[in-house]
Amino acid sequence: MGNIVTLCISFQHTPQPKIIRLVFWGGATQLLRESCPAAELLARHPDSIVCHADSFYVGRPVPALAIEDVLVAGNTYLVLPIDLFPPCRNLTTASLASLSSAKDKPPFSGPGELPFEYVKGSDGKLLIKVVPEFIIRVMSAAAAAAEDDKSGSTLCTTPELRKHYAQLVGTRDRPWSPKLDTISEKKKARRSPVAARLFDWR
Repeated sequence: MGNIVTLCISFQHTPQPKIIRLVFWGGATQLLRESCPAAELLARHPDSIVCHADSFYVGRPVPALAIEDVLVAGNTYLVLPIDLFPPCRNLTTASLASLSSAKDKPPFSGPGELPFEYVKGSDGKLLIKVVPEFIIRVMSAAAAAAEDDKSGSTLCTTPELRKHYAQLVGTRDRPWSPKLDTISEKKKARRSPVAARLFDWR
């Protein structure tokens, strides 16, 4: 018998390199292939602040990076006008709405999409986090407004943001109770003794 040679070919999966995603006020996007010092980005955009997109919490200061910070690959960062968020100013629903780059229209919120969610902080307390995708959609509102006219999407105003916020806060304090349907009994029709005898006679 001849020798049988088994040929094994192994395919090694090469992981895709992580990139840094920059989203500018107005919706423009830039991708960086390697880590970048915040100082370098701030030097190119002196009237802006750079924020980690996943670190916006209602009632907390806007997460602006310091000059000595470094942008880490695999994350999304927002480049915002510095005059929208003065130093040490806490994030509110009104300041969120001001992120819109649209002049005549407020940012829109897609159907079934909520701008806030509850998360637990390092101290164990509940925080109200702003969903990063929502912030990016708000920043791109100028470009989205044109599509909004065509598709008839729901507009999201400052009062509507407050409504979402109130609904989220209300669910924390409102106890859960199952929704029960009302059960009604139908009364059976009663036959008179006379009618019963006539029916039996027939």
